[in-house]
Amino acid sequence: MIGGLIALALIVALAVRYVVVAVRLWGHPERAPDAARSFSVRGAPGWVLTRGVVVVAANFVFMAIMVIALAVGLAVTRTQKPAEPWLAMSAAAIGGMILCWILIILIGIFNRPRFLVLPYLRDKRRL
Repeated sequence: MIGGLIALALIVALAVRYVVVAVRLWGHPERAPDAARSFSVRGAPGWVLTRGVVVVAANFVFMAIMVIALAVGLAVTRTQKPAEPWLAMSAAAIGGMILCWILIILIGIFNRPRFLVLPYLRDKRRL
C-alpha cells in the first residue's frame, strides 16, 4: 500500500516536472543546450528528447493518469481487479503512451510532426 502511494507520488511528480520543463523550453531557446545535456545518453546530447519534450511531458501525464485510474479502481472495488470504467481509463492512457512513443520516434527520425517540435529546433535534423 505504502509502496503504491510512493510510486503514485513519484509518477505524478515526474509528470508535473516534465510539463514545467516543456513550458520553460518552449519559449526560451537559451535553455535548450542544458536540456539536451540533461537528456544525454552515453555522453551524446539528447536533442531528440529536447525537440520532442512536449511529447515526453504528455507521455508522463498519460502514465500518471494510468496509475491514478488503477489506484482509484483498486480503492473503489477493494479487490485486486479494478472496476471497469477505471480499467478503461487506464487502457486509454496506455494507448496514449504508445502514441507518444511513436511520435517521439517520428520526431527523432523525421522531425515531424513539426507543430510538436520546439519552434527554434524545427530545422535541427540530426539525432
